Amino acid sequence: MQFRERAKVIQIIRTVYDPAIKRGRAEVVARLNKDEPVLDPALRGACSPAELGEVEAFLAARAELLSREATRDAAEELAAQMRQAESYFRAGADSGAGTLAAEIFTAWDDLKKAMHKAGFRKGKHGH
Repeated sequence: MQFRERAKVIQIIRTVYDPAIKRGRAEVVARLNKDEPVLDPALRGACSPAELGEVEAFLAARAELLSREATRDAAEELAAQMRQAESYFRAGADSGAGTLAAEIFTAWDDLKKAMHKAGFRKGKHGH
């Protein structure tokens, strides 16, 4: 099976031997919505158990990659978000600021522990 990611769909392609042309020919087995890929009954009926295993493995690997990318993107944006939070607290707190501050302190403690465990320690010069 081959998988082609297009703008809005993932094409699932099978190569079948065509005796008339004496070579393999690609046929599109299914098209999945790229934003929400679902193994529908039509796809399950069109694929062998081995092919379904390939499709499921591809979708699982793709979901893992997207999750890792989203997590990395959030980490890259965190410093800027922390600067915005700093401005919010410096400008004067509103009624929900106390709860928000407590949540931030807890998250910050968890983040510091994770960074320390990953080998990123604050040096004498702040990096």
